[in-house]
Amino acid sequence: MLSDDVFRDRLEQTLVDIERWAATIRDCADVGIAASDRYWRIAVVPEEDLACAFELMIRSDQKFGLKLAAETYEDRPIERFDIFPALVRAIEAGRVDKIEMYNTMTDALVGIAMRVELAPGWDWIGDRRIARATAAEEWRTRRFLPYRR
Repeated sequence: MLSDDVFRDRLEQTLVDIERWAATIRDCADVGIAASDRYWRIAVVPEEDLACAFELMIRSDQKFGLKLAAETYEDRPIERFDIFPALVRAIEAGRVDKIEMYNTMTDALVGIAMRVELAPGWDWIGDRRIARATAAEEWRTRRFLPYRR
């Protein structure tokens, strides 16, 4: 964990960058920003139906939560700050994949992953298992659209 002073300084720089980005997409998305002493939150709902809505919450306890479409990831440790501006820009650009994993024997959904391509070779991945992994799984991927087309 970072000291509070270092954390706050890096967080402030990051939030300025994200809020500057948010101002540029207000023509194609509904943006809501809220803050308190304990958190900063942005919720973005694009006008394009097939683009990925998201909510990002950065907390003062050096953890974050992210909701991508209907998938939620909470209490993730903040390991680096450059991920957040890259994340919001990648979501806007449509570089988000929803990967559903199905058991090939029963066609039952066994897992869901969300992958955001931040840059070539740099992905953020959140996943959750619904059932135990099997040797025979089929992955079905859906790519979200960019906010602007």
